[in-house]
Amino acid sequence: MNTFGKILVVFVTASSLGFLAFVIAYRNGGPDWQGEMRSADLQQEFVFATEPGEIVKYSSKHRRSETTVADKLAVLAEVVLKSRKRLEEDANKKLQELQPQIERLTANRDLVRKLNPIDDAGVHVRIKNYEKQTQELVGTLNEIGSQFSVATLETQDLLRLSQERREEAYRLANQLELLRNDQFSAIQQQKVLEDELVRLEENHRRLDRRQKQLKQQLGDVDSY
Repeated sequence: MNTFGKILVVFVTASSLGFLAFVIAYRNGGPDWQGEMRSADLQQEFVFATEPGEIVKYSSKHRRSETTVADKLAVLAEVVLKSRKRLEEDANKKLQELQPQIERLTANRDLVRKLNPIDDAGVHVRIKNYEKQTQELVGTLNEIGSQFSVATLETQDLLRLSQERREEAYRLANQLELLRNDQFSAIQQQKVLEDELVRLEENHRRLDRRQKQLKQQLGDVDSY
């Protein structure tokens, strides 16, 4: 019986030392949860709190919504993983919100690109027509001016006709300027839409990359 007791004491001591060695190895070689908690992406989105005591408890709160993600948990890894999961959910939600805007802007861009050549062609044709009419009116005015000194008896009528022709020329010139402004506005609008689409596509790619990073980080954590 004494021999059995001694063997049992030796076995318990050896088991305790083995378990202690395992805990030390896991603590030193496992994931750095303190480092994860202090990482820039988590600190930017969450506020972490530590409650000292016989058993240290950890909490996590979302900065912008001030909602509790993890409340007084004894395992820091669980708090970090819940925060990571919330970060991924927010990224997926933002990506889903941006997707309809990207699709709508893409459709608008394609429509503008499709209609812009047609509008440009029509504007150029109208500009040429108005320029031709303007040149014709200027020629008419010059002809009327040359005849004015000869047609003394028709001076008043010619003056009135000349005034009408001038007003018509100014009206056509104003219309020509308006058409040019419309063309410039259409080009500027196309540039704005293209810039907005590029920005949204860049946000989309950035969110995709962020989502992949989060999934990779969660995968690395789960592997432990």
